[in-house]
Amino acid sequence: MPYNCHTAILERLSGTMSIFDTLCKRSLRFVQKCLKSENVLVNFVSRHAVFFSRMNSGMGRNVQFYCERFGMRLHDSVPLVRERKMVVDDDEMVRQASMVKDLVMVRDVVCRLSSDEFSFDDVYALISHLCVGM
Repeated sequence: MPYNCHTAILERLSGTMSIFDTLCKRSLRFVQKCLKSENVLVNFVSRHAVFFSRMNSGMGRNVQFYCERFGMRLHDSVPLVRERKMVVDDDEMVRQASMVKDLVMVRDVVCRLSSDEFSFDDVYALISHLCVGM
């Protein structure tokens, strides 16, 4: 892959989340634990931060950011932390990732193209275009 390949394509090819999304998920998990805490003070402060003072508190702003980033509603954000995948699938990105996967298999001689019209340089150029030049 080119060194400047789009993260969204790498995530789909590797089946993993980016480091940033992993940190977001961990932070949401922390908020979830605070909201479910048996400690009355922790529970009250976290609920107030997330549901009432949202943009006036660090915790509330973070939860708002995650909701916007992952395209979810506030009340859906807490249960979603348990899911491994937090990437919102875009049909075009899924198609590009699939094409890159196929081209990598051709590049690594796992598969062959039905035509000899394309050279390995062409395959590398297509991979680079799909990963970087969107």
